[in-house]
Formats: sequence, structure tokens, C-alpha cells
Amino acid sequence: MIAKIIISANEDETRMGLLENGILMEYLVERKEEQHLVGSIFKGKVCNVVRGIQAAFVDIGLEQNAFLYLGNKKNVTEGQSLIVQISKDARGTKGPTANREITLPGRYVVLLPQADYVGISRKITDKEERERLNMICEGVRPAGMGIVVRTAATGVARELLERDVQELAAGWKVLAARERVAKAPCLLRRELDLPIRIVRDYLRPELTEIVIDNLPIYKRVEELLAEMPQAQDIRVTLYQGLEDIFEYHKQGEAVAGISDRQVTLPSGGYLVIDHTEAMTVIDVNSGKFSGRENLEETIMQINREAALEIARQLRLRDIGGIIVVDFIDMHTDNHKREIMNSLQQALKGDKMHPKVQDITVLNLVEITRKKSRQNLSSVLYTPCPVCNGSGRVQSRENLSLEIKRRLRTLLKRRSSSKNLLITANPWLAEWLVSKDLRAWERELACTLKVEADASLHVESFMILDNSGVDK
Repeated sequence: MIAKIIISANEDETRMGLLENGILMEYLVERKEEQHLVGSIFKGKVCNVVRGIQAAFVDIGLEQNAFLYLGNKKNVTEGQSLIVQISKDARGTKGPTANREITLPGRYVVLLPQADYVGISRKITDKEERERLNMICEGVRPAGMGIVVRTAATGVARELLERDVQELAAGWKVLAARERVAKAPCLLRRELDLPIRIVRDYLRPELTEIVIDNLPIYKRVEELLAEMPQAQDIRVTLYQGLEDIFEYHKQGEAVAGISDRQVTLPSGGYLVIDHTEAMTVIDVNSGKFSGRENLEETIMQINREAALEIARQLRLRDIGGIIVVDFIDMHTDNHKREIMNSLQQALKGDKMHPKVQDITVLNLVEITRKKSRQNLSSVLYTPCPVCNGSGRVQSRENLSLEIKRRLRTLLKRRSSSKNLLITANPWLAEWLVSKDLRAWERELACTLKVEADASLHVESFMILDNSGVDK
């Protein structure tokens, strides 16, 4: 397998795509106006302990309190200050989720300041290498602290592993000193920006290239990889083309289809993906496919394709929580086992390590997948004001950023066109006018005017200049 990472970044948002053999497998978006807190460490103050649900709510200085599961621990009281790390971002009316087991990820290891053991990634399967890494880490880990060895540590020299541990331990020492004098609630350590996290978390032997369209981030990534011996064969490329970087790499259609309710399978069958507050439901349908004389074999072909595509869609859309899959009815245990094996094999590449339950007599399969952030459709889309939320359209934030990207491309291609008119549905036009268009004008070196046109669909817009129309 060959893997490639695409990173697009500007002052408004950062987007990342992971391609495996040319297929978009993961897509992450972080916006400037939205807080990604997972991994960040706070000194919080307990404002409420609810023994009935074995949890506490902790004021960490944000609009919403963090939810902290206590289990059977009785040593947490109201008004108490404590260090917590965010494990899930806020979602809708729910605040972020926190825990007290702090982890500090590095390039090769994860430091566990409150543990006392050495763990090794399951993906490192060579017995001798596991023994070597265990011996090194037992020798370099600080007293009373734990270490989890990451897959990226395979083959890495002792000196580099020791340096990684020392840097993390020094960081914890600074954080602990800051915590002793800081007044709760306050932020003690913010998680790294998305591009740097990507280099840290996605480094693996299959990765051959990282393509970036932002010069400062390109330089930072180059510097990071230069310090990592196992990354010497990874090519870092600065993209300077006129097209959007995802369009240039033929991934525009894949990105646009991320929130489609229906996903077509190669045979003509399809998946229907529906999100509810409690779970995500995926229904497998045969569509018009009747390609084989044997009905059972026809069903198996569709279910095989569905198992592979479901594994991809969970990663691509970053779907977390409970997922229930309704496969087309299979009547033999052998067929059911085959589909279960295909699904589990396809899920092996998922960093979230989904857990799959046995198939039921009704051909239902339950999957649980770690949920650390809003699923991608919640970031990109918002309930439709026309259909009162029964369907979905792109959010105004996403549309405004799309307009800004189009403006950038238009101005690059037609440098003489500086007076532009944006025509959009009133729902979108009102949003654009409420934003600081003057700042856009200064940034893009152009003059902008917005007009509302009720005949346009809520997602439609036109950018007009003296030479033509860009739709």
C-alpha cells in the first residue's frame, strides 16, 4: 500500500486528506473559529458531583463545563482543583469529556506521568524488536512514570528514544510547576496544531509523500521530518498551483460526497447512512443489481463490497459511537462468517480500533468506534432552514469559506478583475454581509459587493466580474 497526505491551510481553516493507493480514506477539517480541545490539559475546578451517574462536571474556563467520569472513585469533591485532559470535544449541547489519566504523545513514545509500566504498540509484531524496545524503555523511563511505545519507534536508535522521553518528561515538569501556581480554571497545555499532529500521528512505513499548499507549514513539516531518521524517504512537496489542492489531486468529488446519504457500491448496490442522536445506522441495499443467477451469490457480492466500503466510510466521515449495520439477509453461517471476517480485516487500518460484535440472526452487526470529535457531517453541514431540519444543506460557514476559495482562484487566474459581485440566496447573503467583507477585500486586494437573489438555492452562489460568471 502507498499512502499520501494532502494538507491545505490558510488563516480560516486547515484540511487534511489521507490517500491510500489513490483513494481518499480520511479527511479532517479544523476551523479557526472552532476549538479543537482533544489532548489539551486544563486545571479545572469541580463545580458539581453527581454520584447517581458516577460523574462530575468540571469548570475549565470555557462556556461549557467538562464531563468527568469518576467510576467508583470517591476522592473528588465540589470545589476541588484537579488536572484534566480533554478526550472528546464538545458536541451540540454536550460539553467536552475529560479524564484524569494524562498522556503526553511524542514522536516515538507516549509518556504516562501517572502510570508505572511500559506498553508496546500491537502493530509492532516482531518479537525481537518488541524485546529491544521494552529493554530500552525500561532503562530510560523516569521513575514512577509509564511509557507506551508507538509504531513509529520500530528500528529507532536508543539515543532518539531517550531524547523523546526526556523532552516529554521536561514538558511534564514545566506543566506540573505551572499547575502548582495557577489558579483554576485555566489552560495548562494546548494540543499541537493539526499539521504537526498529522506528522506525529500518521508517520508510518507506507507514507511516501506529504503535499502542502502553505509555505510556513511546509517549512515546519520539513524541519520536523529532518529530525526523524525513519522519515528520510518521505517526500515533502509544496503545491503552488492555481486549482484547489484537493481538486488538483482528483479528490474534489470524494470530498463533496462525504456527507451524501447514499453511497454507491461497484456492483450497483448502495449504502444508506443515517445519523441519529444515539447511533449511526447503515443499511445495505441491492439496488438494481441482479448480476448472478444464484441469488445467494448475488447477495454475497453486495455484502462483500459493503463491508469494505463501510470500513472506509467510518474513517472518511469520522463516525464514532454506536454504528449498526443492516446487511442483506444471509442464510448460512459460512456466509455470515465470511462477511464478518471481511469487515474486521477492512477495519484493521483504522486508528480508532473499532470493536465489532457478532452478527445477529437478523443480519445486524454492531460496531463501536471511539468518538473524540464531532463527526465530519456536523462540521460541514447544518439543518436546512427551508425544510426545517428534515434534510441538510452545507453550513453557511462552509459555504463562505468555499466562496473565499473561489475568489482566491478567480483572482489568480484573472488578475485584472478586481471588482466582484457575489450573488447568493438571502439566507447566505445575510451571513456574508454580517461578516467583515472589508477584511476580505484587504486580504484579497479586491472590491466586493453582496446581493441577495431569492431564486437561488440556499447552497448556490455566483461570483460575477466584467468578463463572465463563475458558478
